[in-house]
Formats: sequence, C-alpha cells, structure tokens
Amino acid sequence: MGVIFDIIGSTIVRAAIVATILNLMISLNEALFKKTDQAYLNEVIIAPSQTITNDLKLAGYAAPKTFTIARQREMAFFADIDNNSTADVVWYYVSNGILYRSINGGTPFELARDVTEFILVYFNVNGEQVSYGLNRTNIKSIYVQLKIQSTKRYPTLFSGSSDSVYQSTMWNGHIFPLNL
Repeated sequence: MGVIFDIIGSTIVRAAIVATILNLMISLNEALFKKTDQAYLNEVIIAPSQTITNDLKLAGYAAPKTFTIARQREMAFFADIDNNSTADVVWYYVSNGILYRSINGGTPFELARDVTEFILVYFNVNGEQVSYGLNRTNIKSIYVQLKIQSTKRYPTLFSGSSDSVYQSTMWNGHIFPLNL
C-alpha cells in the first residue's frame, strides 16, 4: 500500500513540476514577442525622427523665415533641402495614421506608418508657445512628439487582466533651427 502512495505522490510532484515549466515557457514566449516588437518599433522610429530633425534644422536656410503652415499635427516651411540655394517647401502631415513628407508639392512620401501621435508645438524667441496658425513669423523653435504603435495586440495572460495591449514607442525633440 505504501508503494501506491509513493507512486501517486511522485506523479503529483511531477505534474506540478511540468505545470510550472509550461507556465514559465508561456511567460517567456510572451515576453519574447513583446520585446521583439518593441525593438522593431524602436528601429522604425529612427528614420522619421532623423528626417524631421534634419529638415527642421534647415528651416529658413536660403528662404523666407516663415512657416506656411503651423498647426498641431501639420507643418510646412521653407528650407533648402537639396543644397541648391533655392528654397523648397517641406510639408509634414498625418493622414489615416501615416506620417507624410512632401517637398515642393510633389508626391507625398510615407515617412512612418501606425502613427498615433504627431504633435507639434511652436515657440518664439522668449521660449513662449506660439498660437497655432498665428504669428508664424515669430517661430524660433519647434517641439516635436512622434508616437508609433504596433499593429499587433498582445494578451496580458499572466497579469490578471483579460485585456490586450499594444506596444508603442515615442520620440520627442526640441529643434532650434539656426536660420529662423
């Protein structure tokens, strides 16, 4: 009779060990997917952030010192993008979650997809916020915030919640164009 209890006890212990290992494997797999997607988003946001920064640093170079559009989610300004001493109009805007960049009214280029936030804040020489659409000649610096969100939802299996979450990454920068 003692042998039967030993077999039953060892079976229960083995089942507990197997359940613990399966739980650990599922948790690690979930963490792997989230971290991989986060790393991907961190790489994806680099190109638009560098493009925006480089373009804004050239704002006003060989051009009038004004923005033609200065809204919260859209801007257009003069800059010599191709270094030919001729002012180009650079236009950034978001439509249907896609950040577009257009030069001189040409075909818009998709700079980033799955954009959930593209916020622009304009400041004057004293560091005071400039009202959107007004006093565009007074703009001396621009704060940009860009947030990209994953299209994949990840269930929160082990957090006690049945909700799904999206991974996202954010870049923000305060750019001071020298020519404004």
